[in-house]
Parts: sequence; structure tokens; C-alpha cells
Amino acid sequence: MTKHERRERAFDRYSGLFSNADPDEADEREEIDYKMVTFSLGGKDYSVDIMKVAEIAKFDRYTNVPNTPGFVSGVYNLRGDIISLIDMRLMFNLPVPERAAGEPEEGLILRLDSGLIGVIVDRVDEVVGIPSRLIQPPHPIFADVNLRSISGVVEHRSRLYIILDMERILGDAEESRPQRESGTDDPAVPAQEAPRATRPHSADPGAAVEFVAETLRSLAGFVMTDLNRAWTAQRLRSWSDTHDGRVEITSEAEVQEFLQPFYSPYNRALWGDDYLEAFRALLPPGLEGNVHAWNPGCGPGHESYSIACLLRASYPSARIRVWAADTDLLDVSMAPSLAFDPATIPAFYDPFMTEADGAFGFNAQVRETVLFEFSDVRHVQTAPPCDVIVIRDVLSFLQEQDQRRVISLIAEQTAATTLVVTGAHEDLQEISDYVEVSRGPVRAYSKR
Repeated sequence: MTKHERRERAFDRYSGLFSNADPDEADEREEIDYKMVTFSLGGKDYSVDIMKVAEIAKFDRYTNVPNTPGFVSGVYNLRGDIISLIDMRLMFNLPVPERAAGEPEEGLILRLDSGLIGVIVDRVDEVVGIPSRLIQPPHPIFADVNLRSISGVVEHRSRLYIILDMERILGDAEESRPQRESGTDDPAVPAQEAPRATRPHSADPGAAVEFVAETLRSLAGFVMTDLNRAWTAQRLRSWSDTHDGRVEITSEAEVQEFLQPFYSPYNRALWGDDYLEAFRALLPPGLEGNVHAWNPGCGPGHESYSIACLLRASYPSARIRVWAADTDLLDVSMAPSLAFDPATIPAFYDPFMTEADGAFGFNAQVRETVLFEFSDVRHVQTAPPCDVIVIRDVLSFLQEQDQRRVISLIAEQTAATTLVVTGAHEDLQEISDYVEVSRGPVRAYSKR
């Protein structure tokens, strides 16, 4: 039994929605090699490869997330897994039928290369099996859906089905889900071999660095510019020394191994005492009134809470606000309820913690300090007025023009005293007029 057949059998058993009996096509039964789940949107018939569908769902209880694009309905609890929920009708600018109060939305749970995601449609119909040779390329007549979103069209039982490329559609919608904010224009890249190119000779270090940089850009969204060129070259030398003189990366696993030393200390973890002490020494003395911080690329929230607690300890009489943002919808929606094992919490945070049911989390005062929002720093037009900007390891995952635009935005719209903290291996002086004021493990800059 093929994978398509196993997936279809599972749908038949659990949903009872689908039937494949089709006497009019008995002569084609032996050549059926493609199966799709069909559904309707705006009065038209659509479909998706059955291998991309984990299950049929009715979404009746989901959580809205503020500051998200209009087509993002929120997040949905799928048996303990929190997944993003996308309304395909709003994404395609199609009408949304009215429904009675409490009536669930119909949709699908898709299993994409980047993970599970839910989509809302007008109605889920059936599983259809067809010979793949009948699938035709898309035509401009389907103007209400971008042709890049369509993998093909096929006629079946006098109905024309538009086959959607969900990897491309939802990859574009979420703009990938890297660990930090990513500037790559492509959807999240699945595990694969690095693009093949002419292997550079180890005696030509410049060519070797450019060769590796192209692989890092393709498989991880890491963009080498003057911001991080020195680190990339140094890392390639150490990589070559420990890999038998190799100057190429051959898999996504090796890309992650190569980049692992790039990330700043306490990545996706509460800051430790050494980082807190060095950061505190860089803060402007005597701030009162409103003290604000901006944290693009906040991830799951550890960094933002570290900033909030440090500012509260440093300016006890001030009104603290931390604006935290990330492109990972799941991270920003779960961050307000971040919980910890007490054994993993540095002593510095004890005054800011509270216990509930054996788990520790930040108290209400700290949680109210941090505002998490779904936002892409590439699309920000106005930087919030702030005393501290923490943008660690974010710039290196933006395209070069976006790196410079974001830095220009910060320089133009912040005060002369604003402290800018970047990643440990990001040299802001190479792409701006900022001067370095780093201390210990904290790499920081200020205006001239």
C-alpha cells in the first residue's frame, strides 16, 4: 500500500467524509497516482496534495493574537500542540460567509516542512484520486489567486480543481520560522543537501568564504555582509582545521554546526550573572520617569524578560516598558505564560518570580512590563522611543539592504544616549557611524 493510500485510508476511518467510489472512472483506476483533499473557497473548487494534510478539523475554540496580519485568525490548541491558524479566504481576499454564533469553522491541519499549521476554508469536500498526467499548469485566468500559489489545475467529474502549493503559500505568509528573524525571501528550507557549485581551492580564502556564504544564505538565511564578514572568515578557518581541511558545507546539519558558535550568550535562555553585570554597567545612570526598551527578534521571551528584570532592578522608581517582537507567531503567543523549572532560574530573578502549581513564572508586574507582538523588523517604519535596543543576532538574518535600512531607522529615530546591543559577532561599526562601547560578553554601540 502506498503512502497516499495509507493516508486516504486513515481519513476514511476517522472522518467518514470521503468515498472513492467512481464507476465512471473504473477504466482509469489502475493509473491513479495522485490523491488530493478538495475544498471550496469563495465558490470555487480547490485542492491540496493529501500527503500535506494531517487531518480534517473544525475550529471552534482558538485564541486571537494581537498585532498579526488580518489573515491570521490566531493560535489553536491541537491536543497540546499550539499551532498557527490561517484563514485562506482572507489571505486570498475572498468573501467570508456569515456563520451562526458558536458554529465552528471548517478547515485542515497541514503538515508542512516547517511544521503543523491550521487553515480555515469554506467547506471541506472529499478525497479525489486522479492520474497525475491530467494535471495541467496554471493559467492567468485564475486571477483571484497568485499564480505562484498554484501548482496546477485538473478537471474531475466536470469540476475544475485548482491545486494549491501550500508550502509556497504558507511559507510566504509566515516568512519562514528561523530561530531569529530571517531576511531570506524564500520559505523555510527543509533538510537537504547544500547547492552544488565549483569547490573553491583552500589556497584561495576569499573564494572559500564567498562559497560558504552562499550555502549559509541558501540553507539558513544567514547573510554575510561587512556586519559579520570577519566572523565568517574566522569561523571558516576553524571549521577547516577540524574537518580535514574542507572549505565547503555539504548538508543542513553542517550549516547548523557551522553557525552554532555565532549565536550570542544565553540565546533563548535567561541571561546569566556575567551578562547581566556587564549589561548593567553599560546602562545610562539615573534614568527616571519612563524607561523603554525595544527587543526585535525576541524569540520565546527569555531575552525580553531578562531586559525587563534588569531595568526594574536598575531603575526601581521608573516606569518600565519593553516592546518585544518576533516573526514566530507561536513564540510571541506563548511568551506571556513562559514557565521555568526552579533549578534553572539564576538567583537574580528570584524577586521577580511567582510560583503556581509547582511551576515558576514571572510575576504580574514583570509580565505587564513586556508587550509581545507579532512583527517583522523589516517592515517597521517607526522605531519606538527607547533608551535601550536589544537586537541580538537579528541583523545577520536580514538581506543587506534591510540590515542597512533597520540601522538607519534606529539611528534617525532614537536619542543620542540610546544603547544599541547587537549579537556577539555583529560589528555595527562596519555598516554604520556607531561607535563600540562593549563590555565583557555584551557587544554594544552608541552614536558618535
